[in-house]
Amino acid sequence: MPNRAADIFLQAASLCREDARRRGSLIELEDGCTVLVAGDIHGHRANFSRIVSYAHLAADPSRRLVLQEIIHGPPDARTGHDRSVDLLLRAARLKVDHPEQVLFLLGNHDASQVTGGEITKDGCGVCEAFTKGVRYAFGDDGDEVLAAVGEFLLSAPLAVRTPGGVLMSHSLPCPDKADDAQVEILHRPCTLDDLRRGRSGYEWVWGRRQDAGLVDTLAEKLGVEFFVLGHYHIETGYEVICPRAAALASDSPHGCVAEFSGDEPLTSETFEAAVRRIIALR
Repeated sequence: MPNRAADIFLQAASLCREDARRRGSLIELEDGCTVLVAGDIHGHRANFSRIVSYAHLAADPSRRLVLQEIIHGPPDARTGHDRSVDLLLRAARLKVDHPEQVLFLLGNHDASQVTGGEITKDGCGVCEAFTKGVRYAFGDDGDEVLAAVGEFLLSAPLAVRTPGGVLMSHSLPCPDKADDAQVEILHRPCTLDDLRRGRSGYEWVWGRRQDAGLVDTLAEKLGVEFFVLGHYHIETGYEVICPRAAALASDSPHGCVAEFSGDEPLTSETFEAAVRRIIALR
């Protein structure tokens, strides 16, 4: 009999891949949505719970909750293991329960986990720690669950775009890598090979050093007014990168989310008005 957690991850992966709004690696949201987008979560249980509770998905069918980088959290105080798989499983259940409302963005930590890479944080290899944590949590079924987790992580799109011209993605390509191939990948499925260093998918989850010139170029090519990103470690919870792009972080006591109408464009000023401190969510 398949492990129940593995089955939930696989169900959620199928829902992500088969989303009728999906075009390649991009999801085009429908009119009339209210968007609640989080930055990187990285196993922060309290913030994740507050975000989900505030989203109140069952009571508001128009709500769209966009999540990213749930895995790779701090060691559990009791066991010493990375238990961020618990939050990832909660997120997968949310997708199964609310398939149209819950969306994910593929991040660099997800990509490293599925490609067999490694990220060192505070002297620890977080991919190895996550793998050990899953095997600790699920025992003999650990490898089955890990395989299903990989399918789920890889099923996430690279970007979600609103009717109002806001594009949410984990990151943007580096300025010296922003050629036509980086735009083209949004319009086709992103493969495992695309996430390896030097490939187009890699740039969308790992890119840094974005500037106003790059953002304006990508905005013109993609028909976008404003970009909302994750990826950056931001002590204040959010940062306006340039007039047409900002980033969120949701993995600290100062973490933030943004809430806005999907039908309306954002500017740097209206983005700041849309920012919500997670600790203040009710």
